[in-house]
Amino acid sequence: MSKPSALAHCLAAAAFAASGCATPEPTVLLSDQRERIARAQRDVAEDPVVQAHVAGVEAARIREEAPMLVDELELRVRNDYIDEHQLRVTARVPLNAPPELRAQRGVLAAETDIAISRLEEISLERRSELCFPSVEALAARDRGALYTDYVDRREALLVWNDDWRRAGTIDELRGARFELESRIRLASWEPAAIPLPERVVTALPGIESPEGALVRDPDLVQDTVRRHHPSVAMRRATAERYRALAERARARNQPRLKFLDVSYEHRSDDDDDGVGGQLAFEIPLGGERANASRYEALIRREDGQAQGIVGEQVTRSLRALDDLHAFEARSESWQNLLRLADEAEDIADRWWQSRIAKPGDVAALLDDAFRARSTVLDARERAGNAHCTLLAMTGVEPEAWPRERAQPLPEP
Repeated sequence: MSKPSALAHCLAAAAFAASGCATPEPTVLLSDQRERIARAQRDVAEDPVVQAHVAGVEAARIREEAPMLVDELELRVRNDYIDEHQLRVTARVPLNAPPELRAQRGVLAAETDIAISRLEEISLERRSELCFPSVEALAARDRGALYTDYVDRREALLVWNDDWRRAGTIDELRGARFELESRIRLASWEPAAIPLPERVVTALPGIESPEGALVRDPDLVQDTVRRHHPSVAMRRATAERYRALAERARARNQPRLKFLDVSYEHRSDDDDDGVGGQLAFEIPLGGERANASRYEALIRREDGQAQGIVGEQVTRSLRALDDLHAFEARSESWQNLLRLADEAEDIADRWWQSRIAKPGDVAALLDDAFRARSTVLDARERAGNAHCTLLAMTGVEPEAWPRERAQPLPEP
């Protein structure tokens, strides 16, 4: 046998042994996992932190799918004398029992699920971090538009007030008081300017009442958090990993074949190359049994943490749902306020243009209209923050939350 063919024969034998004894079958990414990854990247696909965790998912998936044919490959070269050289190549192939292989497949699958859950958790954190500033900035933008319109009307009234004061239609005291009140209003009601964030991931809720009231059943909320929130999913996946590790530890606690060494050896002073091997047999002395007990304790820890997360998230989710329900239940009141504000501004404009009222009377009506619009906007901002809270606590888009007589939530 030639040297190259002998070496190839050695490695082929190692690969054959490994493919039959040491490697789990390659798996493919499940369709629901692909959907979870796609959902996690929505709105935040360009975020560097999210991109880093997408790469982590890909690494876990490759590790789960990639076959491992040889555990290690060793090359030894000896030069004892001037004319004598020795070359030895050894390939070590792990030999795992079927229960251990199944457990190892479970470990790798759970690690992929952990990576996906972590991606979802980071995505939800980033979207929540963007959601609240988006609501604040959108409310500030609308508040600035209200204020600009109010300023235009107030400035026109100040011009009218000056004209009447110079003409003697109103006395100096009344005119000075109106100007001071106007300047105080304009200074104290001016909203802070808040720029829109780079990514706006939500919108202020409208005042139109959706069809059907939000479902606020605690059991539904608890089930939704348990099935949809990525922090719970990650603890669940971590517990599954520990279960697989415990199963692997129990499998390794039995006497077993540990590995096979397949070697090829060549000596310069000998024309015959050699191919050989050795088989290792392991008898455990109880160490893996302790590992299995430790993994069982870690499973209980992860299950307990998941239950703790569910309890905390449910409380805050119900509070957010109550806030949203209260906002939507007053939809007619918000619409009436805006309608009255429109009418008040129309009346104020007519009386200002016709000069049939005093500037102070028209200004008082405009102030009430401004406060009415601000009241509705404040309520919309609070509802927007409740939307963000519901998303952060449940992992479900508020628009997808079930309503009475509506379809239930889709399966995760």
